[in-house]
Amino acid sequence: MMIVNDQNQRTRRLVILCIVCFVLQLALAPFLALGGGHVNFCLICAFVAAFMGGGSDPLWVAFISGIFYDLTSTTPVGLMALLLLLAAFVMNTADRDRLVDEPVRCLRDGAVMVLAVELVYQLAVLVVSPGAPLLDVLFLRWLPASLLDWICLVPFVLVLSRTKSDALTLGGSAKKSFPGKRYKL
Repeated sequence: MMIVNDQNQRTRRLVILCIVCFVLQLALAPFLALGGGHVNFCLICAFVAAFMGGGSDPLWVAFISGIFYDLTSTTPVGLMALLLLLAAFVMNTADRDRLVDEPVRCLRDGAVMVLAVELVYQLAVLVVSPGAPLLDVLFLRWLPASLLDWICLVPFVLVLSRTKSDALTLGGSAKKSFPGKRYKL
């Protein structure tokens, strides 16, 4: 069996992911709010791209997603781009598709990074435009936005963890291995 790394398929998946997330960011995100926090589909796009692996492609997706978010919101341009780029760099540790291999770990890592990115983002916005009390920022913006981001991240991870590449087996059937059994010669 020959294993083929289809770079075009990975690129197609990233482009489709970006288009879906950008359309959702423009069409749905302004209406999905809990308290003062809104969902950030650009963050979801960057995280899912980082979980897919693939060298520098997830970093480009994270940067473009961050710039897209910054240009469609009323916050300083470049702040979310920087945060998403750093988060994608931290999460993109391997050149393999972590969504297929370990979706539960991706959800756990995604939850931690959502909390971290949203916290740094909300505190930076508070520093740039003071006026709101810190408790309002934490409990009415940070926690609700983090919860919404993670809830919206779950379907992306679950759907994309089920879409394995048929190009990897070239149409042949892969042999099933049973992890609990050992065969002796």
